[in-house]
Amino acid sequence: MNKCAVLVVSCDNYADVWQPFFELFRQFWGNCPYPIYLLTNTLQPHFPSVEVVNVGVDRSWSDNLILALQKIQQEYVFLFLEDLMLSGSVDTDKVDEIFRWAVDNDVNYIRLNPSTYPDKRYNETVGLVSKGTIYRASVVTCLWKKSVLLDLLKSGENAWEFEQLGSVRSDKYDGFYSTYINYFPIINSIIKRVWETSAVKTLAKLGVKIDFSKRRKMTVPESMLWKFKLLRSRIFSMVPARYRRSVKKLMNAGK
Repeated sequence: MNKCAVLVVSCDNYADVWQPFFELFRQFWGNCPYPIYLLTNTLQPHFPSVEVVNVGVDRSWSDNLILALQKIQQEYVFLFLEDLMLSGSVDTDKVDEIFRWAVDNDVNYIRLNPSTYPDKRYNETVGLVSKGTIYRASVVTCLWKKSVLLDLLKSGENAWEFEQLGSVRSDKYDGFYSTYINYFPIINSIIKRVWETSAVKTLAKLGVKIDFSKRRKMTVPESMLWKFKLLRSRIFSMVPARYRRSVKKLMNAGK
C-alpha cells in the first residue's frame, strides 16, 4: 500500500470540477487507503486527505504530468482524470488485492476500467493487453509503474495524443494488463470543455450540484453530435482489439 498513490490529473482551468469530483470520490471510495494527490498549476484547494501538487504555469497535459510524477515518491500511480467522476461504489478490498498483485509481479500497467478488454487470459481477474492494441496506454483509471509512464510521456502531448501515440510507444514494454470487469464505474462528464447532457442528469440524481456560471452545458446540436460519435465508437468496438489500431490508421488516411 505504501508503494501506490492516486493521482488526479487536472489543471487550474478545471477548478470548478474539483468539488463535484471529490464529492463523488468521498461518496463512492471514501475508504481509499492510498495517498491522494491533485495536480494543479498554482491553486491550493483544500479537500480532506488530498495533497495538492503544484506544477506551475500550464505547459501541456504531458509536461504537467511529468513534473507532478517527479514530485511523488510512490513507485506506482493510479491515474484519474478530474472529469471522469465515480458513479458507483468501489470494492476497496478487491482493488487492493489487484494493486498488491501488480506490485509483487512488477507489472508495468493495469487498467481497471476495461473499455478495451484483455486479449490473452492470465487469470480469472486480469488478462494481457497485447502489443499493437489500440489505447494500450490509456489514462483512464489505470495503475502505472511510474518509471514506465515517465518514459512513455512526451513533452507537448495532450491526453488524447498520449493515448494514441503513447500506446504505440508502449509496444516496447511487456507487462501490460487489464481487468475483465469494471472496478471503477465512472461518468464521462465533460466533453470539449462543456458539461455533457446525460452526465448532468446523472450527477443531479446523485445529488451533485454544478455551477454552470463557470462552465456551460452542451447545446442540443452538440449533444446530438456527441451521441452520434458514441454510436460510431460502439460500432468500432466490434472490431477485434488487436486490429483496431490498423483500422484507425486506414480511417484517418482516408480523411
